[in-house]
Amino acid sequence: MSATSNDTEYVMKKTCRSIKDCPDEKPLFMNKNGHEIYECVTCGHRFHRVDDSEIHLEKVYSDSYFFEGKSGYPNYLNEKEILIKHGSRYAKLVSKYIDKPGKVLDVGSAAGFILKGFENEGWTCYGVEPNKTMAEYGKDEFGFDIQVGDLESYETNQKFDLITLIEVIGHFNDLDIALQKAHSFLRPNGIILVESWNRESLIVKLIGKHWHAYCPPSVVHWFSDKTITELFDFYGFDRINKGFPFKRIKLKHGIALIDTNTPNFFLKQRIIKLLTNSFGKLKLIYPPIDVKWYVFQKRN
Repeated sequence: MSATSNDTEYVMKKTCRSIKDCPDEKPLFMNKNGHEIYECVTCGHRFHRVDDSEIHLEKVYSDSYFFEGKSGYPNYLNEKEILIKHGSRYAKLVSKYIDKPGKVLDVGSAAGFILKGFENEGWTCYGVEPNKTMAEYGKDEFGFDIQVGDLESYETNQKFDLITLIEVIGHFNDLDIALQKAHSFLRPNGIILVESWNRESLIVKLIGKHWHAYCPPSVVHWFSDKTITELFDFYGFDRINKGFPFKRIKLKHGIALIDTNTPNFFLKQRIIKLLTNSFGKLKLIYPPIDVKWYVFQKRN
């Protein structure tokens, strides 16, 4: 339901979309690694509460997130080739919905690898990234205009044809502010490309709380097709397509995620070390099971 609905419905949906101020019941869904995950009984949104956004950004997306594995990356810079190609594939995908390449803002742009893929396809690239080390790398290596911070605090006079949220929407501290900002930064009929985990996938139903994307405080929002579509609809976007990405990862990254999100067992660390040393450099196609892309268009 969109913001053009009658006042009673508008207030209900708006209140429900504000995690901090919403009065609706939000019972505990699960406790994962000492962090509580809740689910709203009204809209079905599943989330982890972030108490202090500034401390959260500094702590969670520090250099260790990009270089020490766990819920992040063993070494993000080693993902360069994979992510540039990933960006190029997405640039070709959105070309079906945009007449010609224009200005793109990549939110959570890290070292600019996704942006480089878009630049290779003719786009003018901008980024916003909370980690200073990553942002400086993107500036120095590619010359991109990458601001240090998050979308909620991002300010610009630019108007974009495309905003990309590649594995980012689950990390926002404040969904309300982030999507209001995104809407205001887009040109009329502008596009938002989202890549996000799908909590309703079969694999999640099978493994439950051991799903690797349940990793607060790094990821703090979990969506289904229904909840992500309703969220964007409220903020003035129509979903025009969705699908499964062709996605490659290094096995070392996958092993690190498995290590973090599975219970300890006898000889676990020896097995993890053996797998990492033997197969860590291999590249795998990520199976199209629990991650999806969505294309949303701004309603004018």
